[in-house]
Amino acid sequence: MNKIKSLSVVAVAMLLFGCANENLSDKIAKLEKQAFSTEAAIDPELAGQLIDAYCDFATQNPENQQAPDYLFKAIDVSMNSDNPTRTFSIIDRLMIEYPGYEKTHMALFIKGFIYETRYNNIEQARATYEKYLELYPDGELADGCRASIENLGLTPDEIVKKFDK
Repeated sequence: MNKIKSLSVVAVAMLLFGCANENLSDKIAKLEKQAFSTEAAIDPELAGQLIDAYCDFATQNPENQQAPDYLFKAIDVSMNSDNPTRTFSIIDRLMIEYPGYEKTHMALFIKGFIYETRYNNIEQARATYEKYLELYPDGELADGCRASIENLGLTPDEIVKKFDK
């Protein structure tokens, strides 16, 4: 009798967990449809809900193949929602939890780019680009990191003059 009760509890838990995942996936699909249905910028409140849903999915389903994809999507939405601190947090999470994910290196580059362009924090940008080169010396964005390091702190006019020489 105890085995039947235990199996029943496990079955109900699996059913509830499966429904929660399905509901969260449905929520994400609905939010994405709302957010990306026009060319206009995403409403900040809607963007926040979408980021939360992506991150919640990854928290509840860390082994799911979609978890790192959703975190990367969260980075994209967050970056375009002008919330660099939150973006950094999600990038760090992706790097820690999914270091082997195919787009993790892109997330690290994005972090350097934000330091460079939004904060004008040359030291942090340089350190982030150098970390990229240390971790991904042959990565597809390695040349971009090297170029960015070389041009950090230069104005657009100075960069143009540099290339003219």
